[in-house]
Amino acid sequence: MIQRMMGAAMFNADTYEEIEADPGAIGQAILVVILVTLCGMVGGLIGGLLGGAGLMAIVLGLVAGLVFGILRWAIWVSVISLVGGMMLRTSNTQTSWAEIGRVVGFAYTPGVLSVFAFVPFIGNLFPIVAFVWTAAAVTLAVRQALDFESTGRAIAVVLISAVIAFIPWLIVKGVEWALLGGGGEATSGALSLIGLV
Repeated sequence: MIQRMMGAAMFNADTYEEIEADPGAIGQAILVVILVTLCGMVGGLIGGLLGGAGLMAIVLGLVAGLVFGILRWAIWVSVISLVGGMMLRTSNTQTSWAEIGRVVGFAYTPGVLSVFAFVPFIGNLFPIVAFVWTAAAVTLAVRQALDFESTGRAIAVVLISAVIAFIPWLIVKGVEWALLGGGGEATSGALSLIGLV
């Protein structure tokens, strides 16, 4: 799994082809998503502790962060499957939700950098670098999973699916907000842990 994560992060097209062809890799892909989510949560947790967040805020942030991290991945994979597998498919495109889920899950690997979000002065750069790197890796993953010859078509799929997935993402964020309260110092700390504010 570690070797596949490294290959995915280093934009190795053969790694993505291997992951796409391995039905057993869906569990590994979900583990990558959980690992990346946990890294972001650890970075937020340390930042929250340094910022004086209360214990309840930290616990709520950790639980909600894990659940909603997996949910956001599943939503994005579903939208990519719809956009790339149906709307912008080519004559070569043969894919399934599971194939896209596997490659996109591994493409999340650069998100482990979010564990360093707590570092004073430069901590905010790590999630930004992780986001850009992940977006590039997802683009390659989509190109390979959907058998596109054009990277431009893969970029279009990723951009369109990101715009479409923004609506369910807002709903998920609204549910997070509702579950965590919506006001007060503890809620603010919890929301920062899961990336809402």
